[in-house]
Amino acid sequence: MRNDLIVLYLTIFLVGVLSTLAFGARKSEYILRAGDVIEIKVVDHDEFSQKTRIRPDGMINYPVIGEVEVGGLTTEQLVKIMEEKLAPYVNNVVVSITIDQYFSNKIFILGDVARSGEVQIYEPIDVLKALAASGGLRNPKTKNIKIIRSNGDITNIDLRVMLDKKGATTEETYLLYPGDTMFVPENPTIPWGFISMIIGLVSSTIGLTLLIINLST
Repeated sequence: MRNDLIVLYLTIFLVGVLSTLAFGARKSEYILRAGDVIEIKVVDHDEFSQKTRIRPDGMINYPVIGEVEVGGLTTEQLVKIMEEKLAPYVNNVVVSITIDQYFSNKIFILGDVARSGEVQIYEPIDVLKALAASGGLRNPKTKNIKIIRSNGDITNIDLRVMLDKKGATTEETYLLYPGDTMFVPENPTIPWGFISMIIGLVSSTIGLTLLIINLST
């Protein structure tokens, strides 16, 4: 158990370092960065809709508006900015923004799995697919895993509860995004043989002690 805690703390530290290289979190919190491809759609105005890759300087070039700084923003923040900038040109403007391609497409799977390390993804994937990509659990009796988000948040997952819930793997709680880490703790086995030996020694010692006491009285 102590070893598991040490590994977990090291994992959290590692995630903190890796997340500076591989941004990502739950969909609403994902921070746009250079290299991401985003699709901007304006309802009923296809002339303003476009798909574009964010440049290394964090900027994009947009029709009519010109240069727009998008790096470092969430999609929700960018929607508000784009609606404000397009308001003079479009009545009752409604903008939607989706991430068509993440620049950093890696998650990290550590712990008691067949193949630990980084896994390339092309869209958010659920826990079961992530386990399959890592070769599966080394111990089929594993019940709990942890998802460490790139922002440091930790989610505890009970595999039994997840499997019992219909369609649970599609819920956001069970999805991994770029930069996330899945940690599978080792399941410590109880050393019944050792415990049995200790109990036997203790019993023998107690019996011998009682015998000596009885003989001396």
